[in-house]
Amino acid sequence: MKPVIRAMFVGFLLLVGTQLPYPIVVPNLFAANPSPAPLIATDQEVRGFFAQYIDRYNKKVLEAFLLLFSLRAKQNRQYGLPEIRAIYADFFNRSQSLQMSLEGMKIEIYENAVEAKARYAVNQVLKEGGEKRALKGDIRWVLAREDGELKIVSVDYQPSTPPEDLSGGQSRTKEEPAKSAAVKPEVQPPPLAGEREVEEFFARYIRQYNRKDIDGFLAFFSSKAVQNQKDGLKQIKKFYSKFFDESEDLQYQLEGMMIERGQNRLEVKARFRVVQTMKKPGDEKVWSGNIRWVLGK
Repeated sequence: MKPVIRAMFVGFLLLVGTQLPYPIVVPNLFAANPSPAPLIATDQEVRGFFAQYIDRYNKKVLEAFLLLFSLRAKQNRQYGLPEIRAIYADFFNRSQSLQMSLEGMKIEIYENAVEAKARYAVNQVLKEGGEKRALKGDIRWVLAREDGELKIVSVDYQPSTPPEDLSGGQSRTKEEPAKSAAVKPEVQPPPLAGEREVEEFFARYIRQYNRKDIDGFLAFFSSKAVQNQKDGLKQIKKFYSKFFDESEDLQYQLEGMMIERGQNRLEVKARFRVVQTMKKPGDEKVWSGNIRWVLGK
């Protein structure tokens, strides 16, 4: 049976905007009587948050560092807060010193979330043997406001290279050479989907949306789908059912689509525009903004 692409997460651009008019989420929202909601934070506040993040990381203050995370935080889409605590506790305990820096940070602030991306570099000195290591890669955070404070709800990072030994020796333990001799060469997995398959997916997605076919439209969503970091499939169905029922006609368009490929997922971003003709009293509304999907098979 041919695998089926499903929308796993629908984002605030998100992961995480919405393709429907959703005033809490969508930036640059326009309608007959627009009333823009305030953004969740200022650029200065976000940069201050990451200054604290780096300071607490470098000082290896575990409890203060974890206070920057939401109780529902996820790391690399699989680890919850207990696992995050264990990971950093072990990492901090093994480190004599840490120096983390961020470069090329890009911050996007929305009405209910912040997305930040950067290149990270960490210089680590291990307690055991004084070995010096350099860790580098890409990192992305999503922040939300909880009890008036910004908190990390998700963080995903991808090392660009194996840890580099800065001590002049080999960056491996004594057991590693024996292990590596038995490891087969890594075979890259096939891509999740081709460009044509993704284009066909969204062509069908838009067609069912414009037809207001709720069951056909929801068939594109995984049973694990999440919209705007909080709504599960039941709430998604309720939201779209109401919107479709209120609409006499819908014309949905996507522009500037960008696809980022991961090993087992696709991240798709675009600008959306929806022209909605209401049943009562027949008014026309135009909704536009940013949207992001995460797709899996």
